[in-house]
Order: sequence, then structure tokens, then C-alpha cells
Amino acid sequence: MKSFSYLFAFAALLFGAVSMASAQEVTSTTEETNSEEITNHRRYEVGTFNDNWSIGAGGGVNVYFGENDGVMKFGHRLAPAAELYVAKWFTPAFGMRIHFGGLQAKGLTHQIKSDYFGPGPINSTGEVYDAGQKVEVQRIGYYAAHADFLLNFVNLFGGYKQRVYNISGYFGIGVAHSAPHASVVTNPVSNTRLSGRLGLLNTFRLCDALDLNIDIRGNLVPQDFEGEVWKRKNGLEFRESDGIASATIGLAYKFKPRGWVQGKTIYKTRTMTTKIVDDAALAALKADNEALQQALANAEAQTKVRSVVEQLHHMPGYLVTFDINKSKIQNKDRVNLGKIAEALKDTDDSVILLLTGYADEGTGTVKINERLSRERAEAVYNCLVNEFGVKPEKLETDYKGGVENMFYDDAILSRSVVISIKQ
Repeated sequence: MKSFSYLFAFAALLFGAVSMASAQEVTSTTEETNSEEITNHRRYEVGTFNDNWSIGAGGGVNVYFGENDGVMKFGHRLAPAAELYVAKWFTPAFGMRIHFGGLQAKGLTHQIKSDYFGPGPINSTGEVYDAGQKVEVQRIGYYAAHADFLLNFVNLFGGYKQRVYNISGYFGIGVAHSAPHASVVTNPVSNTRLSGRLGLLNTFRLCDALDLNIDIRGNLVPQDFEGEVWKRKNGLEFRESDGIASATIGLAYKFKPRGWVQGKTIYKTRTMTTKIVDDAALAALKADNEALQQALANAEAQTKVRSVVEQLHHMPGYLVTFDINKSKIQNKDRVNLGKIAEALKDTDDSVILLLTGYADEGTGTVKINERLSRERAEAVYNCLVNEFGVKPEKLETDYKGGVENMFYDDAILSRSVVISIKQ
């Protein structure tokens, strides 16, 4: 009867310890998942200041629009043009460039000297173009420097991608300078004036690094830019402006790094799972555990430890749980393993404990779970032998890999080692 009471107390204490450990366990699992998604097809990463630079050069024609130039045939007004520029795109749709261009301009100047026509032919080559109209050929050197603000219409409205053709509108402000051409023989005049302009830049992609550009623009300069000023009959000057139209074709080299990276929105999802027993349940389990410990102490005082053999034969099993993806024994389980070791050392050699390792099938691959279940069984074996002095021949290990939830539909209880008597 005493042996039976000792067996009952020991078994109750053992399972009370398991319940106590489970009740005190607070498991908090946090998983963070990052995902990238393109939420705006017109949003791109700007990059650094070194990105998307280019240099270009080209040539073409200039056409001057002055006071007498309407008399001259259009083809006769064409003059050579050249350009050089450096450009920087800040976004797929917006950029800037510093542009140097010009070369020559050609038109007509009036022969008559009067208050109305001015002081006679200005920057004239001396060549009479139309005797009836009393006009001579006028030629100037033309040079201009501008800061242009570029807007790529295709990328602005259609979104960026590698295209063969793009068209960009731009406006610019700068200075323009006129100087007499070497052929001028009458009244050479030079002027430097503010200049504004509008244009269209047509870009054809030849390869990643090279574009073919066709640039069409109009420059606006004051009326006296080429030196000629008309006056009204009342003596007041015409407050008008002259214009210079240009069309050029050329090549542009794009430096690395070039192109644009699609902007993405990063979403972070954080999931936290916490399992905890309420204070009332925990207090009740503590009280039960203390009562069971007292019952065990009383039973130990009334019987010999040899009766442990009967207890172990009737014990269904003891559970050692582990953290996810871990095989390290927690201190709460070491306490109970120490009690098992003390009792087991007083039994005969016929009593052998089987240590069976398990892993949670829902976490990890088959290979990982097989390794974890083996390492967990070995960890309990090493703890009993090395820390608590159990004879190796009184222990055997086995492992089952990943399994479905074994107890109470709780994955935590599957990450465990079950200790049972080998039958």
C-alpha cells in the first residue's frame, strides 16, 4: 500500500511538473515578411547626381527674320549652324542642358540713309540683292549660350521605357552675340543681347549609349541684334523683336550610369503569436504542484526508492519541449530531468528509458525536421548522462522527424522529446 501511494505521488508530481512547465511557458513568435510591389508605373528612382548625363554635337541651318528679310527668297536666307551641349536628366520626364550654338545668319539691309531706315546698310557685304527694293545682302556671325529646361512628353504621359523615339519640348534663356562677318564692308556692328527660345528635341535611340537628335527651335532677340533699327515717322523706334530659327541634326553620347529603375513600394508584414496561461490558472497549478511535492516527500519517507521501478513502468511518458528550430534544453525541463535521473539511478538495469525526438511538420523541410528530432533526442540523452550521471546503458534514443500535432492540436508540443519506459 505504501508502494502504491509512492507510485501515485511520483506520477502525479511528474505530470504536475509537465503541466506547470506548460502553464508557465510564454511563447512569442514574430515573423516579418517583406514584399515589393509596383504601385505607380510612372514612379522611378531618381538616383544620384552622376546618373543620366550626356554630351552632344550637331550641325544644320539658321534662318534670320529681320526688318527687310521678307524680300529675300527663303533658300537664300539659309546660313550654316553648329551646336555643342551638355545635358542632365533628373527624372524620365524632366531635364536641363547647357547649349552653345549659332555660327552665322544672313538677311537684307536697306541702302537708304534716313531717319526712318537708319544710318544706311548695316553689316552689309556690299552685294545688291534687289535694286528695286534698295536692299543689300547682310551677314553676321551669330553665337549664343542658353540654359534649356527639357520636358519629355512621351515619358511624361506614357511612362518610361526603352523607346526608339522620344520627343521633348523645351524653353531656354541666355545671351546671344552678333559680330560682323569677314565679308562685311559697310557699317560693321556688334551686339550682345538677352535671348529667349522655344524648341522641340526629337530623339532616336541608336543603342544604349548613343542617340540621334533632330533639334528644331526658334530664338527671340531684340530688334537691333543685327545692328539695324527702323524708326517710325514720329521718330520713335519700332519696339519689335527679331527671330532666328534653327534646325540641326547630331549625335549625343549618354554616360553611365544611364536609364531608370522602376520605383517599388516595400510592404512589411509582421505577425506575432503569443501563448500565455492566465494568472488564475497559473496560481492553481502552482498550488497543485506544491501539494504533489509534499505528497511525494511523505511517500519517500514511508517506502524505499526501489518502488520507483513500478512507477516508471506505469508512467505513460514525459515531454521535453523545445523552441522552434532549436534543440537546446530549457532550464525548466532540466529541473524535471534531474528528478527522473535521481529515481532512475536507484532502479535495476532492466529499467531502460526510451527518448524519442519529434519536430513540427508544419515548420521546416523534411530534412531539417529529421535532423532536429535526432538532435533533440541526443540533447536529452547527453543531459541525463553528462549532467545527471545516468548510465548510458539505461537509455536509448529514437527520432521520428516532423509529425502532425500530437497533443491538443498544439504545434509547440510536437517540438519535443517523449520519455517513456522501453517495453
